[in-house]
Amino acid sequence: MRHRTKTHLLSLEQIKALFESAKVGRLGCVKQNGYPYVVPMHFVYLNHKIYMHGLPKGQKIDILKSNPKVCFEIDEMISLLDKDVENPCDVNTEFNSIILQGEATIVDNFDEKKEALSKIVEKFTPHLMHKELPENMINGTAVIRIDIEEFVGRYYL
Repeated sequence: MRHRTKTHLLSLEQIKALFESAKVGRLGCVKQNGYPYVVPMHFVYLNHKIYMHGLPKGQKIDILKSNPKVCFEIDEMISLLDKDVENPCDVNTEFNSIILQGEATIVDNFDEKKEALSKIVEKFTPHLMHKELPENMINGTAVIRIDIEEFVGRYYL
């Protein structure tokens, strides 16, 4: 298994394509009590950064303010490889995944928030992308940016 994780690497183009197509990623951070906290998030990949949005208060925001070191995971299960398999231990999965580490920041800059939120609208509700985002909504929404420090994309086929 360890050998495969080094030989089944996604190319940079495949990684960018998965960043663009994936709808949900999992944000992982560490609570003050030392326990991990993982939350699924809609996201966009923009300027080699991950952007997410949500409420300006809550557990996730509190955790990120105290410890901005995070991981983020994206995956897609393509198929279960169980054809002609007789032993349950021999079943495998065809998949693509990305795991990254970085530092999260709550974005304060209005223009950066607006750009990120506009990209989120474009990705998830493209039929509404021609609508102007209300300034009060931009100001009242938390935008989280992950500055990516390292990442790896893997596949199995």
